[in-house]
This record gives sequence, structure tokens and C-alpha cells, in this order.
Amino acid sequence: MLATLWKWLSDNNTALGVVIAALPILWAVVQYIRIKRAEDRRVEFTTFHDLIKQLVERENPDLPMRLDRQIAVIFELRERTFKRYYPVTLRIFEGLKHDWSDYGPEGKRSRLMQEIDLAIADLRRKT
Repeated sequence: MLATLWKWLSDNNTALGVVIAALPILWAVVQYIRIKRAEDRRVEFTTFHDLIKQLVERENPDLPMRLDRQIAVIFELRERTFKRYYPVTLRIFEGLKHDWSDYGPEGKRSRLMQEIDLAIADLRRKT
């Protein structure tokens, strides 16, 4: 048995050498992919939460909310690929639609509600 193993190793030493040499490279690739995915998730988390903050918080408590900016943020939240966040984004938009039904000047309010409706419809299709 040992002789057979030794013969196989000596007959296949080139292929075995290539495999052994490739293992550290493969390990490095796997580690790189894991680190890259973790970084992508961190960036996605930060970006998503920054957009939500821009949507619902005032920059300056003494100034009114900027409805046009909110419309743009709703669009970004709808169009970006935040697949992990689709369910919670949908619930946030549905809650904001209810909470903001009489928010802001009527002309801008209707535009804001229209954008929320578009976002809700789009997210319902995606989930």
C-alpha cells in the first residue's frame, strides 16, 4: 500500500506540485472575496441609513424639510439595489405615506405622495 502511494506520488509529482502551489493563491482569492463582500455590505448599510436619515430628518430643526430633496431620496431608495432592505423600505414608505398625508404645501405634497406611491408599487413588484 505504501509502495503504491509512493509510486503514484512520484508519477504525479508535477500535477501535485501545481496543486500544492495553487492552494495559497486559491486561499487568497477566497479571503479577498470574503473581505470584499463584507465591505460591500458595510457600504450598503451606511448608504441605506444615510438615505433614510436624509429622508426623515431635518438638516436644521429651524428650517422646513426640503420636499424636493425628499422626492429625490425616495427615488434613490427605489432605484438603487438594496435588495436586503426591500421589505423594510416598503414598510417605511407605507408608514410615511400615512404620516405625511397632510405634510407640506399641497402642490409639493402631491408630488411627494406620487413618488411614494411609485416607490411602493415598484417595491411590491420586487418583493
